[in-house]
Amino acid sequence: MLKSKNILFFSPDFSLCYSLLMYLQDRYHVTTTTDIDVLKAIVHQGFDLILIDAEPSREIEQLCEVAYNRFHIPVILTYVFKNQLEGIDSTIRKVVSSIFYKPYDLTEVYNKLNSLV
Repeated sequence: MLKSKNILFFSPDFSLCYSLLMYLQDRYHVTTTTDIDVLKAIVHQGFDLILIDAEPSREIEQLCEVAYNRFHIPVILTYVFKNQLEGIDSTIRKVVSSIFYKPYDLTEVYNKLNSLV
């Protein structure tokens, strides 16, 4: 199968990075990182989609805003929803393509990813 789309995946959880890499590697070129500074440094390097597994924060929102608005890269965000995140959740929705709350169905995330790239 020809792998022509480049996916960037960030999670502070190395095991999740590795698992998603294994799951997607047959269909996509996948770059993973557990370091937010690496994510910031390479966000502009020709990715077709960015998948971020991190609780929303002002830093994550700014990163999504750059990817989505400046570089026109679809962004999928996954995290565990907490009531205290409700405000930033509604704000960050303006700069992401989709949000999935944990636990999520990996097939749903995969289908969304496929529809965006």
